[in-house]
Amino acid sequence: MSKRIRQQEAITGIDRARKYAEDQKKYVKFLYAPLLKDVKALKLDGDFLEIGAGPGLLSILIAERNPNVNITIADISSDMVTVADEYVKAKNLQNRIHCLVVDANDESTIARLGQFDLVYSTFSMHHWKEPVKSISNLWSSVEDNGLLYIYDFKRVWWLSHLPIKSGDIDSIRASYTPLEIRNMLKKLNITNSEVKTRFPFFIQSIIACKK
Repeated sequence: MSKRIRQQEAITGIDRARKYAEDQKKYVKFLYAPLLKDVKALKLDGDFLEIGAGPGLLSILIAERNPNVNITIADISSDMVTVADEYVKAKNLQNRIHCLVVDANDESTIARLGQFDLVYSTFSMHHWKEPVKSISNLWSSVEDNGLLYIYDFKRVWWLSHLPIKSGDIDSIRASYTPLEIRNMLKKLNITNSEVKTRFPFFIQSIIACKK
């Protein structure tokens, strides 16, 4: 298996953040289709937390489709949070979506946010400096009978070796294998969980239920 190569942790600069958001808008529904389907099937209401939310487009879709949900969205980049706040206000969802600057690795800050019925993160885990610690922090924020849902790239050896310079390929190189993730969950004693390959084959989901 190819060795993991770390990627830059956050997008900085308001212009870069706005460009990222505009690019993501073009394919956001396709990109998050499996997750949106899962959230609908779970029939969860209440308080949600998104970590590594970027410009907040996913949480806006979830809020629009689930009127009984309130969402806290958080990102390590203050510029991304500024852009997310702009999008939330443009959709008139500021009473149901709150935007914060938060590092998934910061235990005390995560703890102060409280507990949530669903804690989710998309395409963010491969950026985390200490993924075991970050998963532990997020797991502590999940209410009893709540869910932790992580959606990210999967490191595929032959994709990692392609002589291509691309942001997505770099993200795949920085991501984790299913075995690595299962070992992290085992270390944290998170047993009621599933690591599943999604379409396309270099995407995976981690779903853990706190019972």
